[in-house]
Amino acid sequence: MKKFYLYLFIVGSYFGLAQTISVNTTTYTVPQLVQDVLIDSPCALVSNFTSSPTCGIGYFQYTGTNFDFSSGLILRNGSAANTAGNYTDTNLSSTCSNIGDTQLQAISDANGGTSTINDVTFIQFDFTPLTDRFSFNYIFASNEYGGFQCNFSDVFAFILTDLTTGISTNLAVIPSTTTPVSVTTIRDDAFNALCASVNPILFDTYNVGNPAAVMNMRGYTVPLTAFADVIPSRNYRIKLVIGDYQDTQFDSAVFIEAGSFNVGLAQIEYPFGVGIVTDDMTEVNGFALCPGQTKLIDSGLDPADYNFVWTLDTNVLAGENGATLLVTQPGNYCVQASNISGPSCTQTDCIIVEYLPGINLNTNPNDLFSCDYTFNLNNNIPSILGPLTPSDYDVYFFATAADALAGAPQISPNFTATNTVTPIYVRVENFTIPCPAFTQFDAIVNTAIPTATISGTTTIPSGTTTTITFNGTPNAVVTYNINGGSNLTIVLDPTGNASLTTPSLFATTTYNIVSVFNGSCTASLSGNAIITVSNDPTASFTANTICSGSTGTL
Repeated sequence: MKKFYLYLFIVGSYFGLAQTISVNTTTYTVPQLVQDVLIDSPCALVSNFTSSPTCGIGYFQYTGTNFDFSSGLILRNGSAANTAGNYTDTNLSSTCSNIGDTQLQAISDANGGTSTINDVTFIQFDFTPLTDRFSFNYIFASNEYGGFQCNFSDVFAFILTDLTTGISTNLAVIPSTTTPVSVTTIRDDAFNALCASVNPILFDTYNVGNPAAVMNMRGYTVPLTAFADVIPSRNYRIKLVIGDYQDTQFDSAVFIEAGSFNVGLAQIEYPFGVGIVTDDMTEVNGFALCPGQTKLIDSGLDPADYNFVWTLDTNVLAGENGATLLVTQPGNYCVQASNISGPSCTQTDCIIVEYLPGINLNTNPNDLFSCDYTFNLNNNIPSILGPLTPSDYDVYFFATAADALAGAPQISPNFTATNTVTPIYVRVENFTIPCPAFTQFDAIVNTAIPTATISGTTTIPSGTTTTITFNGTPNAVVTYNINGGSNLTIVLDPTGNASLTTPSLFATTTYNIVSVFNGSCTASLSGNAIITVSNDPTASFTANTICSGSTGTL
């Protein structure tokens, strides 16, 4: 399962009937849910646990592929057990604690609420972070989605309090805002056209009429991340709290991913798209790297607070003692982090990196030449692909390497240059190979256009030969034809001259010059040499030697 925590976007999809979420409210105590499920780190410093009645608190599990969290903590403003199983349109409302909460009420009031917050479920505890960044992953679900998403808004919050300053902050907010997450701040009008969508990209799944529903809740959001900057070794308090707005009808719930509660946990992560990924970089996970690609992996810990040792396939990487590491080859990468101050504690996390096969392009294709600034870039495809079959590949051209990497914007194969030398960046794709391949060549305008002329116009008797002469750019290849027939070529010598002797001619014959090529540029030409064959009568005679004054016969 991909743990792809986006601040902006993730797509939910269905693949037929799937497993459903199970909920257990008795397996773990509240301290165990926090210490063994949410945090699951021997280095965590947590204490002072309090909570509402545990009917609204539970441990959830999911073994399918249609929900992003495999396990964790669930809080519901009602009976947590009612969340389990496929969507049945029953048990959508319930009561558990019948208590309110002043902090949650204040958050609701500050955001336009005018009614009381009821049936609150919460867990609260103190912790001491070992890093300067605190975060965890969650999904919000509600039975108010659909029919009640326009006006009613159950409220939940993750209230972080600095016990030194007394300042409290709600972390359950729309990314890059201070707006609390709720059904009125994340909704899709596809499920209720009476009000406009709000942040619909953050809404994931609507379960009404969905045979593949993984839970008995009407709808839920994409995975979101609650985070805050904190001061290592300072004491903080966190309250995870959810309540019903105005009444106790149509419960809401929040799922918090197991192991994601990071208070100083070594967890190798890396960027992917606009999100952060913690899964192995393997082909099966969809995160394997392409040939030549590098990726910066991050321990998630502050180098001011930890010492680091990185290994590749159990071998220590000399000189790699920072919080991050640049991956350049496949293997099993591990980081061992030991805290510098405070209680002695060492953590280890590992990640597997795989590389995909690539397309074996010609890394040094021929440059393309033109005499008039216009090019057909497709003419260079055979040089780009080399022995590959052109019909199996798509070849695209770009103005910059960054554009080729991004896949846009493309430039037309019918390219008009503005400079004498223009780099052309190439991206080659094959739908059976996940990784595109890249190469580059130059489109070169040859300003020294080759020239050539033909001469040899004459009249000769029938059955005789003559000479045709070519003059022009030294070492150029001249193309010509005879009487408009097939093209023939002749190479000019280093002085720019070449000649040929015609065969015996019996009719008037025209030698036409067609073009000249100097190794990089072809220029079209016109001109000819016409050999006129004469068929006038001829005579011959013989004679004998005679003495002066004598006569003889011719």
